Order: sequence, then structure tokens, then C-alpha cells
Amino acid sequence: MDVAIQISTGLPGTPGVDEDALLRKLRAIRQAFPIAAALIGWNPATWPSRAADWLRGQGAEVYLWLPVFSGWDGLAPLIGLDGRPVEQPYRSAAGERFDFGCPANPANVAATLARFDQEFAGQRYDGVFLDKIRFPSFIDGLAPVLTCGCPWCAAHFGVQAQPLDRGDNPLGLVAYRDGRWDVAEARVAQLFAHKAAAVTASVKALADGFRQRGYKVGLDLFAPFLSFFVGQDYAGLLPLADFVKPMLYRVTNAPAGIPFEIDRYAAAFGGSAAEIAARRGRVMQLLGTPVVDLDFVNEEIATAKGVCETCKVYAGFEINRTEVALSTPAYIAENLTGLAGDGVVLSWDVNSTPDENLRAVVVTDNSPP
Repeated sequence: MDVAIQISTGLPGTPGVDEDALLRKLRAIRQAFPIAAALIGWNPATWPSRAADWLRGQGAEVYLWLPVFSGWDGLAPLIGLDGRPVEQPYRSAAGERFDFGCPANPANVAATLARFDQEFAGQRYDGVFLDKIRFPSFIDGLAPVLTCGCPWCAAHFGVQAQPLDRGDNPLGLVAYRDGRWDVAEARVAQLFAHKAAAVTASVKALADGFRQRGYKVGLDLFAPFLSFFVGQDYAGLLPLADFVKPMLYRVTNAPAGIPFEIDRYAAAFGGSAAEIAARRGRVMQLLGTPVVDLDFVNEEIATAKGVCETCKVYAGFEINRTEVALSTPAYIAENLTGLAGDGVVLSWDVNSTPDENLRAVVVTDNSPP
């Protein structure tokens, strides 16, 4: 099983990392197992050159971790089905942006490649790890999800949103199987199928562009059952990448955290507390599990492998601890010893990992085989 690590160098405009402290953590991890890859981003001004060189010397591939359709200015906007730009006010506690441009618009693909050439290409990378390659989730309610009404998509859907029932199953979810949701409403199914096709086409164009520049490609993805709602089709995306990282975050109270995203889905359609609870319960019932536990995420990994057996699926889980990532040594040990797949990604930031969590990583008995 391969082990990759994820390293945040901060948001643009923030101070650089303490490379001495980072190297201490990397050396401790390396004592437990080889590091196959390191995913480093996002601030181009704070690239940890000494750490990247050390990692290469240990045999690791170094990937630039690059946000694509969210987190920076200059993107063509996301347009709702009413024909207007959608409001996306959510910000993380650390200031991370989740306001998305349109993933369907080819101008945003071209802007991403141009931005890479202008801001990032001066460093040495083995590959590029593409993050935020999706439409918004339900973190800002329903409107950003019921997109895209931009000129590139309007021919498929017009500009009029359709009313949805506000009951416990407003999207008409019928069943979840093999990484896909069956829905009762044909227009809903058509909309989400279009969004998936749009994201796949854009990611293919990005992957082609980076391969032409000589880089490998990794993809950051939602858990398979969530991917339907944000336009990520595993069957279309996995063959485009050298590896993918499903974000199997069970203790993150922020975007991509699995319980968090389920709660936001349940609340997005409004209603009373009882209606919201019923909506959440309905999703869990359709998923066939009362809790988001290790067994459930291993089923999700099996789903991902089922759509592309030869593709590499590295399960991502949190080792950092912040106000929204409530990881503990016990949680880390459970993931290291119990997760399936081709490998794991120690996510999403080695820099923010406290010593007690780091010790759980480096205890040899807890290390992946």
C-alpha cells in the first residue's frame, strides 16, 4: 500500500511554512514507511524547496496541489438556472474560499493553465494534483447546486429552475448503487448528468494540458456517493488520472467532510427541524448505513475500484487537527490499519498535525502493510 502526504503552504498572502518543523515531521513519517508522493500547495510564494528536495531524495514524487474552479479571482462566474450569478458566501474558518466559477466554461480551463504557467511553472514538479474540480455542494443552500445556467449550458436546460418538493426527498433520490444515484425526476437526472459530463470534459482538457507540459495528474474527489451532487463522475474521471484521492473525511466539519455535507444537503431545502432530520435519515436509509464508519468508507473505496480496477485509488483521511478537523490518534490508527484501496493520503496538512497525531502515524504497528 502506497502512502502519500498532503502539505499546505497556506493561502496566497500568508506567511511561509517553518521548513525545519516540517522536515522534522517528514523524517518521523519516513521512519515508519516510504512516502510515495507529496501533494504541496497552494501559495506559490511559499514553496518549501528544502522539504521538496528532501522528499525527492527519499524517492517521493512531488505534486503541486492546485485549486482549479474555486479560490481565486478571474474565473467566469457560476450562473444559476434563473440566469443570474449565484451567491456563494461560505468561507472556512481559516479564510479558504469556496466560491466556484463555472466548471463547464472552457475559458476557466484556459485560465487555469495560464495561471499555472504564470505563477507556478518556475518550480520543479513531478505532477499536478487538481483540487476543486467540481460544482458547488450544498454548503450555500440549493441555488449553487441547481446550476449551470451559463451560456455554455443554457442550450441544454434553458434558464428556468423547476420547483422541488420540500419533503424528505426533494431531489427524488430512489436508490444508490455502484457510485450512482437513481432519481425519479427526469429533469433532475438530466441536469446532474450534464454537470458530470461538463466536469469530465473540463478535467480531460486540464489533464491533457498538464501532460503536454510533462506532468503526471492526480485528482481530489468527493466520496463517491457525494460526487453525484457536484458533477464528479468516477467512471469518467478515474481513467484521466495517475491516481485519485477520495476525500473520506469522517471528522471534518467543513466542505468535503462526509457528515457535514449530508447535514448541509438536509438543510438546503429548508423546513422544520423535524423535516431536516427526516431528510437526513432518508439519505442514510438509502445509503444502507446508520453511521458514516470505516465499513461504509471501505464500501465507497470498493465502489471507486469497481468502476476502474486498474486505476489507483488513494483514500484520503484527516491527520491534521484544526477547529473543523477533529482528528485524534485513535481515529488515525483506525484509518491506517483499516482503510482499503491502493494507498492512503495523510490529509490534508502535515503542517497542522499535532505531535500526538504524528505519533499515531509513525508507530510502526499502526502503519499500512
